[in-house]
Amino acid sequence: MAIPMASDRLRELLGAYRDAWRAAGHPGNGEVMLAFHMFVDEDGERARRIAKPNIEGYFASLLSAAREWTQGTTSTDYKGYDKKYEQLAAQTMESMIASGSALIGTPDEIRAQLHELGERTGGFEHASLQVNFHMLPQDEARRSLRLFAETVIPHMTSAAAAAR
Repeated sequence: MAIPMASDRLRELLGAYRDAWRAAGHPGNGEVMLAFHMFVDEDGERARRIAKPNIEGYFASLLSAAREWTQGTTSTDYKGYDKKYEQLAAQTMESMIASGSALIGTPDEIRAQLHELGERTGGFEHASLQVNFHMLPQDEARRSLRLFAETVIPHMTSAAAAAR
């Protein structure tokens, strides 16, 4: 399971995983799951307007919880964690959409994002969706998930597997 924040490097890493999978004698190419924040609406501007404070609020709360630990703490298990913290602090909804780690917009936009991500990463088999993040109203999350199921999932297999 990976988060596609660095999809350029992810293609190389997923290729190494798939090569190692086959080299170990396993059948097929293994299976890859990518994790996303997801919010879909028939109106793309509405989708972004609703998702923006919630996705950014979600990361702000995570960063707030980790702030004390990342300041001055070092660990051999988490080398460079302070830099990762800084990278996460710089994330915006727009940068997450651009990197492929957030699927936010209309069904057409999300299908296009998934297709592009499949091309950039070499494909993936599963999507783990965070659909109710931060203070997103439950009815909005439910409506978004239903729309995703009806208008995006039927296209998912061919879009995600496009580059494999």
